[in-house]
Amino acid sequence: MKKTRLAVVGCGHLGTIHARLLAGRDDTELVAVVDPTAAAGSRVAEAHGCRWLSNPAELAGLVDAAVVAAPTGLHEAVVVPLLEQGIDVLVEKPIAAQPDEAERIVAAARRHGRTVAVGHVERFNPAWQAVRNLVGQAMNVESRRLAPFTYRSLDVGVVLDLMIHDIDLVLSLDPGKLVSVQAQGLVATGGHEDLMRARLSFESGFIADLSASRINPVLDRSVSFWSQESLVTVDFTSKEVRVIEPSEMVRRGLFSAASVPPSEWPVRKETFFKEVLPETTHPVPDGNALIAEHDDFLRAVRSGAEPTVTAEKGRAALEVAFRVLEDADVRRFGAAPATLPWKQAA
Repeated sequence: MKKTRLAVVGCGHLGTIHARLLAGRDDTELVAVVDPTAAAGSRVAEAHGCRWLSNPAELAGLVDAAVVAAPTGLHEAVVVPLLEQGIDVLVEKPIAAQPDEAERIVAAARRHGRTVAVGHVERFNPAWQAVRNLVGQAMNVESRRLAPFTYRSLDVGVVLDLMIHDIDLVLSLDPGKLVSVQAQGLVATGGHEDLMRARLSFESGFIADLSASRINPVLDRSVSFWSQESLVTVDFTSKEVRVIEPSEMVRRGLFSAASVPPSEWPVRKETFFKEVLPETTHPVPDGNALIAEHDDFLRAVRSGAEPTVTAEKGRAALEVAFRVLEDADVRRFGAAPATLPWKQAA
């Protein structure tokens, strides 16, 4: 197999990981890494025996595809010229800093007939892959994506940094048209919002309750669904999936808790999740979501098929994220209501 020639643009935390994984593949050649900072770029280049370039414009004619892990505010300025050079792109989420920038990326990909995939890596998380086939026709989803403060991604707030993962997962369930958003947030670290809770209501009746924080002392990443068929919870950290389903008694409407004599309550309580609403756990296979994302992107580049998360889907997630930001009541932690950059124009 002819190796796909690749570059990684941006040698920060995530770009360094992309470079290491791509350099270790048998079907790719990491030709170059791009970063304006010599120390960062040369460090990664030396580690993988490839070239360091300071400007992505230098990639013309050198590579077939590129992974863009530059700061979000630079995505449009980096991605569009790469597409114009005939280079396919996997761009980290969010696709861009603003919806109009995302639209220009979408338009450039169409105009030049290039592949653009967006790095919503949770689509490839083995835990999500396992739960996606168990949820049935979900009516409600509740997600918690809470993390400690890392001093990274300070150019965006928690909605574009973390919550957008779950917005993309919700949209992948095809919930229909978004009709209303209720959201509240807090600013604690002096810049953008650090904590946000949002309720998204869709025309289909589907409701998504999303919580995201980058000021939580411990990691907590979980998603719970309920439908008429089952209650499903996935813990992304422990990679555990729990499913509760109705017993035959419940399905036929034959169980009534009120009819159970008080003398039987202690025993029946212990067997409730075995006999009435049986609970099962499902194993989550091992797997590296970022490698799976690379597999998906390279398949699209080589075959011309669409990647799992197209530029259009990345734009859709960004548009919902901005709807949350625009409709949110955001306060400064410990002070009066905050006035934030996206509110000033209004």
